[in-house]
Amino acid sequence: MKDNVVGDGHVVVAPAGGATAASMSGRLDSVPGVPSTDLVPRWLARIGWSGWMVAGAVVGIVAAVVAISVVLPYLAPVIFAVVLAAVLQPWVAWLCRHRLPMAASAAVATLTVPVVVSALVVVVVVGLRGQSAVWAETAHAASDRLLSGTGTDPLSPMIDAAQRREVLLGLAGSLLSGAAAVAALAFTALIALYVLFFLLLDGRRFGAGIARHVWLPAATTRVMLADAAIRLRRYIVGTTFVAALDAVVIGAAAVILDLPLVLVIVLVTFATAYVPYLGAWLSAIFTVAVALGAGGVDAALWMLAVVLVTQNVLEGLVRPVAFGAALDMHPLAILAATVAGGILGGVVGVFIAPPLAAIIMSWRRTVKAQGPAPRRTSTPGHDAGPGE
Repeated sequence: MKDNVVGDGHVVVAPAGGATAASMSGRLDSVPGVPSTDLVPRWLARIGWSGWMVAGAVVGIVAAVVAISVVLPYLAPVIFAVVLAAVLQPWVAWLCRHRLPMAASAAVATLTVPVVVSALVVVVVVGLRGQSAVWAETAHAASDRLLSGTGTDPLSPMIDAAQRREVLLGLAGSLLSGAAAVAALAFTALIALYVLFFLLLDGRRFGAGIARHVWLPAATTRVMLADAAIRLRRYIVGTTFVAALDAVVIGAAAVILDLPLVLVIVLVTFATAYVPYLGAWLSAIFTVAVALGAGGVDAALWMLAVVLVTQNVLEGLVRPVAFGAALDMHPLAILAATVAGGILGGVVGVFIAPPLAAIIMSWRRTVKAQGPAPRRTSTPGHDAGPGE
């Protein structure tokens, strides 16, 4: 069989031997990249196949984005457990060096997380109770000012008998939704702590298993895993720096405005800074409410301006620089990774995207530094000489 090219650029397939045109058409249909007809320009065939390849790539990317968006929230406990394991692993190693069994060390490190969170909640609650009179007066004043400013009374439907049933049903629905959210959060926290314990207990075994099942040398894989853990720790250090900056600026504004509960404001701002987006909203609402009750509308507006500038402008400038220095990435790359993570995975994506991007870039450099695998130049049974 020969391909004869005529002057107009078309390909004419000439059967060879005793092959018929129908049999040759069937053979061509089975060859990828060759059109089923005998008179198709090569450039048109290439454009057609290129178009299908591009369409397939686009469909694959869209499917991957949808899959990540759906799956990532369910992987949140595992993701948080991996980050916490990287942060707590040095402490586990320190406890083991001081003759504490590995299981006990992992258990102590795992229980540290709920203990720290509970201690923070207790400090905030004690601070509020210690200044209960100030807090009650502040909350009441804020409610009165909000009522006078909006002109609505949220308690009037409770008095109206005609709307009482609707209000009660709404309150019951809110309570059920809140209870379901608390139960889901508690379940997620238990899963995260369970995974965290076994990551701390059998982390070396997991690393060795990964090293055995990848194509890279075991030493290189161990270096890559250690580098990933270091970058996760640096990410938490960068987050802590940003949280401390927010707490200092907003706390200083509260002192200047002569607001009560300054210590509670600082603690709430610092703790919620570890929760992307949602934490900023919670701390802002709490701080502005305290300012509204204690200093009136003017103090609330000033505090709102400080919070918006701190959490949007100042933090937006400092976060990429701090994370870039901690993760060895350009600030624009950190910003792009954060935006992409938010689009794909919401709050979880924003949390994990910067360190994940840094780990991928670091692994790429490590693999590239290894160079290509050695190529064999001899065949079995024959040793290639120096001149061959």
